[in-house]
Amino acid sequence: MAFSFFKKTPAPQVETRKPVRPTAPAAGTATASRPPDSMPASDPPSSAGLMSLDFVSRDPLEGARRAGKGELQVQDVSSGLHPVVEEAAMLFANGDDEAALSTLERATFGDLGSSTEQVWAMLFDLCHALGRVDAFEAHALAYAERFERSAPAWPASPSRGATSGPPTLTLAGKLTAASRASIDQIDRLCSKAHVVRVDVARLHDVDEDGARMLLDVLVALRRCGHGVAMLSATVLRDLLAPRIAPGKAEGPAQWLLYLEALQQLGDEANFEEFAIQYAVTFELSPPSWDARWVSSVLAPAAAEAAPVEKNARIALRGEIVGARQDAFAVLQAADLPQGVMKVDCSELCRMDFISAGLLFNVITAVQATGRQPRLVDVRPMVAALLLLIGVAAVAEIQQRRF
Repeated sequence: MAFSFFKKTPAPQVETRKPVRPTAPAAGTATASRPPDSMPASDPPSSAGLMSLDFVSRDPLEGARRAGKGELQVQDVSSGLHPVVEEAAMLFANGDDEAALSTLERATFGDLGSSTEQVWAMLFDLCHALGRVDAFEAHALAYAERFERSAPAWPASPSRGATSGPPTLTLAGKLTAASRASIDQIDRLCSKAHVVRVDVARLHDVDEDGARMLLDVLVALRRCGHGVAMLSATVLRDLLAPRIAPGKAEGPAQWLLYLEALQQLGDEANFEEFAIQYAVTFELSPPSWDARWVSSVLAPAAAEAAPVEKNARIALRGEIVGARQDAFAVLQAADLPQGVMKVDCSELCRMDFISAGLLFNVITAVQATGRQPRLVDVRPMVAALLLLIGVAAVAEIQQRRF
């Protein structure tokens, strides 16, 4: 099924408001003094009680089941979200953590109306995710003073890093100079995890610029002690093999990336043979074999795709970016029972916009099989993105409490 970001159902009754990015203050600092001069538009004040820092989407099946074929139509369910919630969710999904934090900090000065609980929950969640203990405690103090009730305490266990395996990024299509944004995500993910997996199964081609760009990132990360484990490295090897012509000094970066694929596969014999051919062809010193960078050493196969056992916990974990179809395979296992399907999201650290759209499609397909996903213990920052995308229209979302 295709996910459409543009085709929508008739406009809802609630007016849609676009987020306006405010000028951000210094990130991570407690801003508990007077509010800034310019504030984002806010909802009317709410008389609802404060504050559980928890919300649950209700009636997830309304208008959601579309078992027929064709393009999905996504309702504009984001129209009820505060602009600050929308903007912070998108910034976080895109990896711009500091801007998201500043946006939330600024917003807490104003009257957020019915979105007050949501914005404060996102602020505490993001401070915790970034390890900003001082900022968390400063905001907790401001919260307690403002609302005259106990503030959340710093959680005893970290919300990041406890995953079933390293975060994974998918490279698809043709790897060229235009792929810079995808390649840069490898470096960003490595700043949060010692090892990152890069799935190259969907690559169709690699040109010289794309090969050089990927090699530069690999070299820089290894110098810093980080590792990149390639999934489906045979695809990359087979793409490049026809271009490796000994004695023909063309495409040096593609030669080196071919050697990288051999090393990722643990094929030392062929690596040594083609390293010599590289030296003869280009009259340059070839790279040396290093067993530390073999994919199976960096990320053991058992952690790459653990099979779904019957009655085992169904969970989404780590950082899901790059719209990986297999990231949601756990939700589509044929032997899962019908009825409510509880999906543990306690270790889901981040999801990007495209992956959230893919999740929408997967859940809709799962519903057609008689299963109803219920996403539980979802981090507030991730929950906000799922609400923005419209996932709450097809699945129940239970947000983590602080």
